Amino acid sequence: MSGDSSEEKTLPPSQKKLRDARKKGQIAKSRDLVSALGLLAATVFLWSRSGSLVDEWREVLLYAERLQNDPFGIAAPQVAASLTGLSTRTVLPLLGAVVAAGIVGSVIANRGIVFSLDPIKPKLEHLNPFEGLKRMFGVKALVELAKTLAKAVLLGGTLFLVFLGTWNTLVLLPAGGLAALDFVVGTQAKLLLGISVGAFLAAGLIDVLIQRWLFLRDMKMSASELKREFKEQEGDPHVRGAHRRHRQEGAQLPRTGLKRATILIRGRGVAVGLRYVPGEGGVPIIVCRAKGAQAEVMIEAAAELGIPRAPRPPG
Repeated sequence: MSGDSSEEKTLPPSQKKLRDARKKGQIAKSRDLVSALGLLAATVFLWSRSGSLVDEWREVLLYAERLQNDPFGIAAPQVAASLTGLSTRTVLPLLGAVVAAGIVGSVIANRGIVFSLDPIKPKLEHLNPFEGLKRMFGVKALVELAKTLAKAVLLGGTLFLVFLGTWNTLVLLPAGGLAALDFVVGTQAKLLLGISVGAFLAAGLIDVLIQRWLFLRDMKMSASELKREFKEQEGDPHVRGAHRRHRQEGAQLPRTGLKRATILIRGRGVAVGLRYVPGEGGVPIIVCRAKGAQAEVMIEAAAELGIPRAPRPPG
């Protein structure tokens, strides 16, 4: 176990390790995609209701203008009540759409619903200042910094170009009064929201790939770790119990596992364990099989068990 910490982890994670990590809440998390979907939901809501919202807010402003000659003690409560009611009718549905989109985005980004209390459990390693420095200056922190700078430059540059294109019109807006509100909300706001949503969605999709790469990089395994996991699976009591049940259900069913093999055949990136015992069956049967890095682990485990290995086929 102690040697694993110094051993280089170059092998891709096994499915078992990924499943165990998921049970602990360790997954590739893309917050950018969730934020982008929330912004998309808010934009669709505002876009679809822009006409009615403009009319309602214009009425409130005109109502406040009509009350400007009334005593302040009478006019202020009436204007405040109108603003509060309109704000509630505007904000609550907007928040509902954003929250719903955030939930859907989390399910999409996490590839399903993940619930675990393990990430919020207190851990001593979180209090270690050296571990904190490693996280601050690690690859993940640098990637997050690069993402933030790229998004700021891309979005800021795009909005600046839009601002330059409409500069002359914006300068004349104060002279238009309330009549210019249609232009601001109907044209400029929609344009800016559309550009922002497009930029954030693109960044969110890219972030999904980046977070997946970072997660798989952190989950890499050493040869010793993969070998130990392979042995644990071979000797797992649940696996042995399942094999026992299969034997009880039918004596004709072949039993599997590396320990059942009588010879191991190795090919190009593949290892296959065969079992042939005279009188036990008519033909050899395959009891185990592995590919890639797991094939090398199986070959080493077979050598420790004393299982003979057939020469590699020529070619």
